[in-house]
Amino acid sequence: MLDWNDVPFFLAIRRAETLAGAARALKVEHTTVGRRLAAMERALGAKLFVRTPDGFRLTRMGEEILPLVERAEAALLQVERVALADDDRAEGTVRVTTSESFAGLLGRWLAELRGKHPRVTVDLITGNARLDLSRREADIAVRFAATREGNLVCRRVATLGWAVYASRAYVKARGPLPPSGDLRGHDVIGFGESMAQVPGALWIEEHGRGADMVMRSGSLTAACNAALADLGVTVIPCYLADPEPTLVRLVPGVIGTRDGFLVVHPDLARVARVRVVLSFLVERFAANAAFLRGDAPAAAAGEGPRSRPGRGARSKSR
Repeated sequence: MLDWNDVPFFLAIRRAETLAGAARALKVEHTTVGRRLAAMERALGAKLFVRTPDGFRLTRMGEEILPLVERAEAALLQVERVALADDDRAEGTVRVTTSESFAGLLGRWLAELRGKHPRVTVDLITGNARLDLSRREADIAVRFAATREGNLVCRRVATLGWAVYASRAYVKARGPLPPSGDLRGHDVIGFGESMAQVPGALWIEEHGRGADMVMRSGSLTAACNAALADLGVTVIPCYLADPEPTLVRLVPGVIGTRDGFLVVHPDLARVARVRVVLSFLVERFAANAAFLRGDAPAAAAGEGPRSRPGRGARSKSR
């Protein structure tokens, strides 16, 4: 008979298309994945995958059972969420996923949560991978684009400003930017294709003719660190740069914004420990709204006293 414990291995192989990828997703050895797949194929008396140069591909039988197995997985996850919602204890682990660059700020906030709810542990999952909340890859997501998944609750909680920065040492050596923000003749820390649509990349594309691109990165944290090391000019979120005393804005105000969202499955939003973390994050975003927008006093380098940017200084990112 089919062992339902083998089903997650079948689905993980289908999604990752390799044994190694499935093993990483399930946090087991790849030999375990192969063994469980073989057991499932023996139980069904059919081959479910063929190995190709591009990875594992479903056979005809695999294609036929896939939608049935996915519905079974969804039903089991629904049972789990319903059962969890009956737990009214504010204790246990809550998995929160966010970007690498925002994780640092989130980590600093969590000390206050610990003081209020010492029995709640946050498992902070960082990275740019969009984890599937419906499959409980995480409980809460802090995202910077609205979700398109209709079965999830998505709440806008922040506006995050982006500004142009360089280190004080760089500005002393190379001089400030002109009022137009023209980067001609300056060293620039830009972004790779994966970040081509972020406000920083769009602004650099518009103002960077004649600049020397000294680094491209898919990481905002790496871009910030490069600027701290005097490598050049970059355009990054204000929450990353404004706390750094050696970084200065080269253009007054912010050059663009992105929205921040909290995303959760509605069933999990009723779980006490998840609800506690959600409420805490909503409070923290509200309390830090001005800081996240980039409204902290910061004028262009070399322009005298720093002043609060006016409404006209900020433009919505494309």
